[in-house]
Amino acid sequence: MNEKQSLKENVRHGTSGQPLTSIHFISGPGTFYPDHFFVQRHWHYPVEILKIRKGTFHVEVNLESYTLHPGDICFINSEELHYLEGNQSETVHDAVIFHPHILEFTYPDEFQEQFAAPFLSHATSLPRLLTPEDPLYSIISGLFDRAAKIAQAETEGWYFRAKLLILEIFYELCIHKKMPAAEDLLSAAGKERTNRYKKIVSYIEKNYMNKITLEELAAEVQVNSQYLCHFFREAAGISPIQYLIRFRIEKACETLRDTTRPILEISLDCGFENVSYFIRQFRKFTGQTPRQYRQSLQDFSSGGQKLLSVVPSGNAEIPHH
Repeated sequence: MNEKQSLKENVRHGTSGQPLTSIHFISGPGTFYPDHFFVQRHWHYPVEILKIRKGTFHVEVNLESYTLHPGDICFINSEELHYLEGNQSETVHDAVIFHPHILEFTYPDEFQEQFAAPFLSHATSLPRLLTPEDPLYSIISGLFDRAAKIAQAETEGWYFRAKLLILEIFYELCIHKKMPAAEDLLSAAGKERTNRYKKIVSYIEKNYMNKITLEELAAEVQVNSQYLCHFFREAAGISPIQYLIRFRIEKACETLRDTTRPILEISLDCGFENVSYFIRQFRKFTGQTPRQYRQSLQDFSSGGQKLLSVVPSGNAEIPHH
């Protein structure tokens, strides 16, 4: 399997010298995603452009939902909250992910002043969707296909050629007035909801090893605990405590995979005060005990295969400039 197909949000999207990557995702029997494609709600600093090749997808961006059909191109701006899920077992799509500052020039020329600077200051945004019916579609689609192919092949000079194509996509969107004002893409209420959700999740992910109460989470976003539970369940589909437990289990999975530390230690370090409760919750989310999970990792490793973490999460990004 192409290692790029196992992209997770806790890895960098490219390197500091080449902050661009492209991934070709295939789901279905015998692939890395045998049931259907799914990436949990997350955000990252890089920009992401998706193109659907086969099947339909449900995408949520800043807590607003869309359906993507074959051929559709979806743009996800820097730090936008999003998740993607295939509606069928067998789907295919490509993603090109890049640091937005590759569009920037140090020399204040016309391109920098009129197009790049407003985008990088979040005054303008990439459009949400471009469908085959749009007059500009054939140009953008062709440029995207070439950039994705070049970046996936990674032959000599691939980064510079892919970067030029990304710049050309950006330029075409700008001159054809496809770059909406940022406030038009997300209402003030929508921005507040998205920022509140991100703040709650960030607090959980920074403090998961400690005791966290609903009252602490509510105070973090200046609401009462009852409203917090209602808001979070509406946004995430689970309660904040369920999210906390899932995140702790994910961290436990990482530690089981990467170390030989005792299960009791891992339980305590991941915020579980009772090892029996930890084992029950671990089995609930993974279908295995921690010991069985560690053994399955060893079995997969000896067979030369990779195992997907149980609860994908994280908000990693290319280092800021």
